[in-house]
Amino acid sequence: MQQKLKRAMGAIQGVKIPDMPKEVLELQQELNHKFPNTQNIVHIIQQNTKLSGEVLRIANSKAMRLKTPATGIKDAVDALGFVNLQNLVLAAALKNIFSADSTFTEILEHSIDVAYCAAELSDWVDGISRDQAYLLGLFHNGGAMMLASKLGKDYAKLFSQSLSNPISVIATEEEKLDTNHCMVGVLLGQKWRLPVDMLSAIMLHHNASCSRIQQDRVRAMVAILKISNAIVSEVSLGAYCGQEGRDYLQDGIDELMMDSDVVADIRRGLMTNNVA
Repeated sequence: MQQKLKRAMGAIQGVKIPDMPKEVLELQQELNHKFPNTQNIVHIIQQNTKLSGEVLRIANSKAMRLKTPATGIKDAVDALGFVNLQNLVLAAALKNIFSADSTFTEILEHSIDVAYCAAELSDWVDGISRDQAYLLGLFHNGGAMMLASKLGKDYAKLFSQSLSNPISVIATEEEKLDTNHCMVGVLLGQKWRLPVDMLSAIMLHHNASCSRIQQDRVRAMVAILKISNAIVSEVSLGAYCGQEGRDYLQDGIDELMMDSDVVADIRRGLMTNNVA
């Protein structure tokens, strides 16, 4: 494992893994208190106008399904709770960092769509909340964004290949880069203090079979990512899906014992709703 991470670090040499914004660190410190203070939490997020605006946008998005729209950070805290809000703050911070460069546009938009689908799928999976699924969906391609920042258009070609060949693309990346975007994504996730199960899901989401994964929660997260990626890739490619993509999707469906009607509903929701 350490050798794989070392190779991943070598592949992005010269590109700094982005730091968490100070507001995120301050928020985590406040939430570690035995009795977190709502007023302090609201103040911390409001320090960064861009971050607070993105938090509100995500909180009010179709992915979160708030019964009453949040008009301010206090509303979002009250509606979502401390832990759920923390996940959205992390998601908002990541989006703000990578959206500053057009190099990441395609990957970021794909990740936002995957995050929406993952949140929808989480309703059918015990123990994974919508905000956790959304955060996972947004972060799962963090390594791809890091490689894009290093290699630009050269990596964009590999990313496009991953949409139709989600399993074999890892071998292609290993051959060309001596690493893959999943391992680079683990580096980013570690720095941003993602939970261990999310790091494992990020590392394994291009596996051919969920059955190879021992931990139930990680296996469920990978299945969510597989279905979400397949839906988004199919929509992005104009409804084209090759055999490898179909196998990838079916493995996720089989793992979650998901009804095909649910997948079809989420696909329709992605196509008809503005989720970005």
